[in-house]
Amino acid sequence: MAAFAIERGPDGRLRPSGRIDYANAPQALADGERLAPSGADATVDLAALESSDTVTLGVLIAWAARAAHRGVRLRYVNFSEDLAALAQLCDAEPLLRAA
Repeated sequence: MAAFAIERGPDGRLRPSGRIDYANAPQALADGERLAPSGADATVDLAALESSDTVTLGVLIAWAARAAHRGVRLRYVNFSEDLAALAQLCDAEPLLRAA
């Protein structure tokens, strides 16, 4: 199991990697607070994110909501098939586009 981390790629995209789980979800939430400064929209590339469960989905929703509160719009790209299916099943897709 890979540790969770967020890096900024050379293209400016934010790239979370590893797993988000019950043990590290509080840290992942805190790391998400620093995803984008106020007023600066950001693309979050999920290709290297290894988890696709409800904890992961909850963290992504919280990131979008907290960013929107600061006037930032997060654009998620490269969902895994499982995470996209879970978001659709939970009718959470609009929450991932909070603005």
